[in-house]
Amino acid sequence: MIKEKVYNKLVRDKIPEIIEKAGHEYYIHTADKNEYINKLIYKVSEELKEFEENPCEEEMADILEVLESLTEIFNLSDDKIKNIKEEKKIKRGGFTKKIILEKVIEK
Repeated sequence: MIKEKVYNKLVRDKIPEIIEKAGHEYYIHTADKNEYINKLIYKVSEELKEFEENPCEEEMADILEVLESLTEIFNLSDDKIKNIKEEKKIKRGGFTKKIILEKVIEK
């Protein structure tokens, strides 16, 4: 019995080789820049959901891998990102105090 599963999602570079070694057929295409960006952005949410279900180092590594790819495709500077992160932490704080803003009453 032939079973076909449709994914239509961005996968790691060696996944086709792994599928082939398992004796399965597959169909792939190379994304253009716009599709790649859209799939990376979707992949972040997908990886976050997986982390939510199983918070562990492996899932966090997947999130970081996708974020690094987004950084590269948009030609962003790792150093600049880190500096901005630190500046924001100094000016606005981090998230360690676990503060939940419920509402603001403007006067």
